[in-house]
Amino acid sequence: MKKLVLLFLVAGSLSGIFAPAAKALSFSVNIGDQPYYSHGSGYWDSGVYYVWVPGHYNKSHVWVHGHYRVR
Repeated sequence: MKKLVLLFLVAGSLSGIFAPAAKALSFSVNIGDQPYYSHGSGYWDSGVYYVWVPGHYNKSHVWVHGHYRVR
């Protein structure tokens, strides 16, 4: 039994040596709103300060995307 286990361990380690290296492929998918779009959490424009309102569900359970609003 010990010889069989040793044989499998040796065969497994040798197969890693002779097998071609696999090229990894990765990708990511982001779902949802970004925390801020272009100006960060707030910005001044013509003497008016705009703040970021994060996305949320309204009373009708419909997603409202994040947007800037006058403070």
